[in-house]
Amino acid sequence: MLDYLLAEKNFATLKQYVDFLNGLPKTLDEINGFSDSIARAGYILLPRPNAQALIQVARANAQSWREIGVAVPSLGRLSAQVLSDTGGFLQEFQAIVSVTQNRRLPISVIDPRQFTVLKSVGWGNAPCNDIIDVLHELYARLERCQEAVSAFKSHLTNLAGAIHGIFVRFIESLTLPLSTDGPMSKIEAYYTLGRIGLPDMGYDPGQSHSEAQRLAFARAHISRLFELHRRTSVAVSNLGDFCYRWVYMLDEAKRALATHHAHQTMSRAKASLPLVTGSLEEVSNMSEQLVRMARMF
Repeated sequence: MLDYLLAEKNFATLKQYVDFLNGLPKTLDEINGFSDSIARAGYILLPRPNAQALIQVARANAQSWREIGVAVPSLGRLSAQVLSDTGGFLQEFQAIVSVTQNRRLPISVIDPRQFTVLKSVGWGNAPCNDIIDVLHELYARLERCQEAVSAFKSHLTNLAGAIHGIFVRFIESLTLPLSTDGPMSKIEAYYTLGRIGLPDMGYDPGQSHSEAQRLAFARAHISRLFELHRRTSVAVSNLGDFCYRWVYMLDEAKRALATHHAHQTMSRAKASLPLVTGSLEEVSNMSEQLVRMARMF
């Protein structure tokens, strides 16, 4: 499931969507010029694509894409470090609470200074007076990782709003008639009468094409736009689900850590540890996937 949610094709589709919008302003200028000439000829035009709104969306989405490009490797590194610290601590903690003669002792007797994570550069001035301090610090690190995942998801949310709003309305507007005087759709008129082509379609409107060929291109390209909309919507949904699952599993690990208290016996702690490690194993797999995906950026 996770491989599908974080598949490379999701990021590739988002990039294609952003690239298309970035290439659209020049085409919109040509569309407006063509529409103005048709209007001057006496035709009553139906509303044309909202060029200003599309340009604003293109700029906003390009910014969101840049932020995703920064967030993915950063989040991958943060998650990997948090998991390394937490996982290393849990292994050492497991070894201590598994000693048979210690099973009735409270975990408060454990000397926190023996844990490797406290010697790491990243530990800094975090409290470490007892084992509960250490658990609290690891809890806080998992929470910071959650916040970073949520911030990453917010960039996806920004893209999703434009995809389901302005972008789909733009595509649908191209299928409507150009004017009240005939059934020809806007995109067919742009391709056949205006010699205008949509960006990133591998089509040169300046080349010599028959009217039938231009109509065929227009219909094929509108189909490709609808398909791009569908794939982009799926990509954002998949990545959003990935983030949701990631936050959920981190929350499971946090809750399991929070069950430990100073008077808890080591045998009880040993029994509850699999709840933490099980959640973190899945988070670790997700983190590794994201680190690999960061190579795209």
